[in-house]
Amino acid sequence: MERASFETERLFGIPLSVENYASFKRNEEPKWDGITNPYRHLIEGPSPLPHRIPKVKANPAFAEIGIILAVLKSTREIIGSAGFHNFPDPNGMIEIGFGIVDEKQNNGFGTELLLGMWRMICKRPEVKILRYTVSPENAASMHIISKLGFKQTGDQIDPEDCLELIFEKSVEDFLAGRR
Repeated sequence: MERASFETERLFGIPLSVENYASFKRNEEPKWDGITNPYRHLIEGPSPLPHRIPKVKANPAFAEIGIILAVLKSTREIIGSAGFHNFPDPNGMIEIGFGIVDEKQNNGFGTELLLGMWRMICKRPEVKILRYTVSPENAASMHIISKLGFKQTGDQIDPEDCLELIFEKSVEDFLAGRR
């Protein structure tokens, strides 16, 4: 399996390792190699770790795509993360989630992170459809997904987030729009 990492203009995308997940499971921050976590991302505030740790335990290969750190190149600081909720389903659909620390929001990092993640995952032939779900009240995420040309395909009730709108784009359309 190709290593799930990427680089954008301002960010490195670095996947958590199986050992990183094990550290988090022990309620310990991993020892980061050459990067810092001054904003305490994944340590404080909302975190996908409770959902991702069991998936990595069941299938260690999931660590490659479960959580990928957004590391600012200029400072080597973790400023957020993104990850896929699961492996692609039988139709090739894969769903993403992401977060940027409050201190770094409204600087285009969310868009840059999503584009890096999608470019990376589109290299996998089993991925056919990119999915993004968002609360209609999340104005920043609604702006990003609209700007990227994803079409709303439905909605759902999430047990934690309540109403979410479902947006999708085929890998073919995503790649054609990025050329």
